[in-house]
Formats: sequence, C-alpha cells, structure tokens
Amino acid sequence: MTGKTETRVRVIRSRTLQYRKRYETRLLSCLTVCSLFLLAGIGVLFERLQTPGVAAVTKGYGAVLLQSGAMAYVVIGIAAFVIGVAVTVLCIRLKNKSTNRTYHTEESEEKL
Repeated sequence: MTGKTETRVRVIRSRTLQYRKRYETRLLSCLTVCSLFLLAGIGVLFERLQTPGVAAVTKGYGAVLLQSGAMAYVVIGIAAFVIGVAVTVLCIRLKNKSTNRTYHTEESEEKL
C-alpha cells in the first residue's frame, strides 16, 4: 500500500473505533436511565402498597420464615442470587475478552 492509502486506512479505523465507543456509551447510558426509571417505578409501587399495619408485620417476617421450616426457600433464593451474580460476571469477562481481542487485531493490522 502507498503512504496515502495507509493513512486513510488508519483514519478510517480510528473513526470506526470512535463510533463504536460512542455507540456503546450511548447504549450504556440508555440502559442506565431505563434501569433507574424502573427502580423508581418499583419504589413508587411499593410505597403505595405499604400500609401502616404491614410495616409492623414485615419487621418480624424473616424470623417467621426461618422458624416455620421455610429454610429451603431462603437457601434457594440465596443460591439463585449467587448464580445470577456468577453468570453476570462471566458474561462481562467474556465481552471484555472479545473486545480486547478485537482491539489487538486492529492494532496489529495498523502496524502492517
């Protein structure tokens, strides 16, 4: 390739990388805003559902669950949470690994 072609290819790749980063930033921002709205909506719903009598009952509800033989439900809930966290961390690591591989491939192509 000639000098001009190499320069153009580098510019195109850098712009492509900028556009990808901008797209990922926008997507992440959008998902963050959606999750915040969802969290706020759930908070509003729970606030409307709560009555003065329910607050007194919910304080001792966890102890009642453990005493009445519902230990299996508690263990399953904790296990589901741990599995969910593990799957999330695994997906994030796989995505980062894929992103790093793509980035290193682009760098090696630029050196050529």
